[in-house]
Amino acid sequence: MPERVPVVIIGGGIAGMETALTLAEMGYESLIVEREGSIGGKMILLSKVFPTLDCASCIATPKMAAVRNNPRIRILTVSEVRKISRNGSSFELEIEKKPTYVDPEKCTGCGECEKVCPVPRPDQFNAGLTVRRAVYIPFPQAVPKKALIEKRGLSPCSRFCPLGVRAHALVALLRQGRYQEALKVHLEAAPFPGALSRICEAPCEKRCTLRAQTGRPMSIRALKGFIFQEAVRNLSLEWPQAEGPRVALLGEGPLSLSCAYFLRKAGFQVFLFAEKGRLGGSLRAHPEIPEEFLEEDLRLILEGIELQESWEEAPEKLLEEGFAAVFLERAPGTKVDPRTFETTRKGVFAPPEVPASLLQEIHLGKEAAARLRAALEGKKVSAPYKLPKSGPLEGERRLLSEEEALREASRCLDCAGCCECRSCERACPAGAINFSQKAQKLRVEAGAVVLATGFRLFEPEENPLWGYRKYPNVITGMQLERLLAPTRPYNAVMRPSDGRIPGNIALVLCVGSRSLKEGTPRCSRICCMYSLKQAQLLLGAVPFAEVTIYYIDLRAFGKGYEEFLRQTQAMGVHLKKGRVARIEPAGKGDLWVYYEDMEGAGGVKRARHDLVVLATGALAEPALQRIVSAEIFDELGFVKEAFPEKAPGQTALPGVFVVGAAAGPRDIPDTVVHAQAVALQVVLHLRRSGFAA
Repeated sequence: MPERVPVVIIGGGIAGMETALTLAEMGYESLIVEREGSIGGKMILLSKVFPTLDCASCIATPKMAAVRNNPRIRILTVSEVRKISRNGSSFELEIEKKPTYVDPEKCTGCGECEKVCPVPRPDQFNAGLTVRRAVYIPFPQAVPKKALIEKRGLSPCSRFCPLGVRAHALVALLRQGRYQEALKVHLEAAPFPGALSRICEAPCEKRCTLRAQTGRPMSIRALKGFIFQEAVRNLSLEWPQAEGPRVALLGEGPLSLSCAYFLRKAGFQVFLFAEKGRLGGSLRAHPEIPEEFLEEDLRLILEGIELQESWEEAPEKLLEEGFAAVFLERAPGTKVDPRTFETTRKGVFAPPEVPASLLQEIHLGKEAAARLRAALEGKKVSAPYKLPKSGPLEGERRLLSEEEALREASRCLDCAGCCECRSCERACPAGAINFSQKAQKLRVEAGAVVLATGFRLFEPEENPLWGYRKYPNVITGMQLERLLAPTRPYNAVMRPSDGRIPGNIALVLCVGSRSLKEGTPRCSRICCMYSLKQAQLLLGAVPFAEVTIYYIDLRAFGKGYEEFLRQTQAMGVHLKKGRVARIEPAGKGDLWVYYEDMEGAGGVKRARHDLVVLATGALAEPALQRIVSAEIFDELGFVKEAFPEKAPGQTALPGVFVVGAAAGPRDIPDTVVHAQAVALQVVLHLRRSGFAA
């Protein structure tokens, strides 16, 4: 049975929040569905608002707090509406709540998890100017202030390791100099890290994303060798209390040693019957494995198990002496059940296949421990064992210096976000980290649906002539907002290339607007005014800077906007009527701006600047078109209002309303007024339809 709520608002920006608060004042409950980790939308990212130059955060954060504390408003973050279907006079919505891998009921927002996470990710709150961690709180004023983990499955290197070693975690921890932690991560999944660093077939390297992009994968095996040689000497493992059944293992090779290792980690009393001088089996004579590597590998395993002299009698005698099970490393001619690994002799176990490599031996030993444990605990194993494929030895296996290892580790793309090193899990004082979280499907019945998804900004990297991401001192208007904001990432306005304070700044308007080739053919309405605002703020932050605005037409149409334009001119900002054609490097990080002179002598001119800001246009949010009927959209993808003057927000679908910039670019004052008007239309619809929650 779906949950019933009068209004579902899709989007938690200023439009969605204002609509919800207005509805709450009129006595109506609403559910805000927000795809990000916090409500606040784009407004919370801004420095100040025009034309009053009031602090954007000072306006937005009280509204966010009011939404959070209002009993008539419920918030669903990290969630998306997947389907909207009409059900009589109401609507049924399917909502996917994505996993954050953090229990919001337990999380206190303390940030301890962020301090230990080794994976850097671009910080969307600061428009990619800085990095955050894979586990993060969206921003200091976030509502709700809960951590979440950016995780897109497992990196290919980790996903395709037959032993379950999180190669991505090893690399991420190595980059931070946390060598011993990295080695422990390996030992959680597999013993013999030293030997594996020399003779593993390295399926992780074959699947590395860098290999597909550049032809050269990460040298994971060589990095593993570096971690081992740096961290193993002072490492001692913690073993659980040995309170389980007694198990005997006969054999000295990696298979028996691996089985013994995992049984001991599971709390069993493990006795290995083997000659000490032969421990390691075929690895002892392997030319690729340094003797000190093998000795340290064996030391780590033998710390937790009882080593006994070789057993020459029948294995059944060990069962008579009180052992719950016996594992034979070699049992030629013996019939073995491929599911349980048990032989025809009850209590005696053996491998069903003969391994051909170290990776296969460890995998078989690990699986033997799991199936032996299942048998002793009375659990059933349904799937027969299948040995992983063995491949040729390829790639780099030499020992790396620290400088070489750090340089190689820095190549990692962190392609899955979280590396699953579990550092956050260990650091969280509330025990809130939960890697077993799954996506939830929710069904909600609503009397009305409000589309408040706002707009998306044009990506200037789509056109190489703008030089964005090609030249570091070409930034977007949103990035400049973050450089000017009170919560800015740096203490000053600085050039990304060298940290120097710029002295000659260009603001280029209509990037992705009023163009038939890219972005939108329409004017984006807000770019002129936010660029004028940024020009004034730049002169306040860098008083001696030269600021130039390149424009096609300046549109200052709102209350107080014309006065704001004149004030900007009076402050000394240069206004050049000219469409910018391209941006090219001028040396020392500076840039040439080529523009059409539309007021002077005409023709193409160029000017040198040390920082260029692109005022990117506002485009429609495409996600809406996947869940709502196409009849309510205009030719550019914005939602059409059926009667914008008589009934603000109403669409061609009765009960579906649009608010704010989802209907077309709007500034903040217009959006707030529109939201209040739309809320009234929603209430009128609910009363006419007779919907009761």
